[in-house]
Amino acid sequence: MTMRRLAIAALSLTLVTIPAAASAGTTTAAATPPANSFERPAAGSPYTLSQWAADGWSAPWELGMSTRTTISTQAAHSGSKSLRVAYPKGQIGPENSGAQAPFQLARNREYFLSQWVTFSSTFSWGTTQFAGKVGIGLAGGASCSGGQVCDGYNGFSSRFIWRSGGRAAIYYYSMGHAGQYGDYIDLKAGGTDLYWPRGSWANVVQRVKVNTVSNGNANADGELQVWFNGQLAASATGLRFVRNGDLVDKAYFSSFAGGATAEFAPKNDSFLYVDDITVSTTRPAWAS
Repeated sequence: MTMRRLAIAALSLTLVTIPAAASAGTTTAAATPPANSFERPAAGSPYTLSQWAADGWSAPWELGMSTRTTISTQAAHSGSKSLRVAYPKGQIGPENSGAQAPFQLARNREYFLSQWVTFSSTFSWGTTQFAGKVGIGLAGGASCSGGQVCDGYNGFSSRFIWRSGGRAAIYYYSMGHAGQYGDYIDLKAGGTDLYWPRGSWANVVQRVKVNTVSNGNANADGELQVWFNGQLAASATGLRFVRNGDLVDKAYFSSFAGGATAEFAPKNDSFLYVDDITVSTTRPAWAS
């Protein structure tokens, strides 16, 4: 499995749907960093952009939210409900798998994003190749991704992924990424690889700090950190994300079976459950 194949699916991000009630020009960022425990909507209902908006989250477009996300009582980290995201058998890419939406945040140099996730007991990581995106991440500006060269003017992105066997990793686009596609770091605790759980809950916290800029030059002081169940699991320093005024301004829901061929498709209908999303400008107490 190569990250090249994983990232090809992100090229489809240009094929988006614009809700009639919103457009890129009218979407406003939440003044206060949002949170979501998915308790308000009725169980069994699709969690559309209008439902997200009722809970304080705003995005100019979506893929799959109306058709592949559901408020569920089958699993919950707290309360009685969570968001269920469907990864249909034999399907890859955000048009046919999972869901995407760039939820707007007030611009800030640094954010922490926490979420609880669990996978269905028979979740399929793929057929003979394995790659996919998990839950919600952080991004800024034009959200550089999908094999783009990040030039400091077209933004950046940082999202969670699975690799072979459900291995957990963080996948990010910054200036000077090593190959054609983004870089990734496998999540580890005590030197041991971490894996996304089937049937039990895990907490992941992501921190992105955007680099400073001097006279149009990107200073190598950007940072990325991940905590998994309270333990530091990945860290990168000396990053260059931008050389303009872009900051973190999106909580980027990006969750689908990746890859470029049917080899990456789930062997059976599979489901991710997401609960208790929080965005903050300070580190959550449970991320040590």
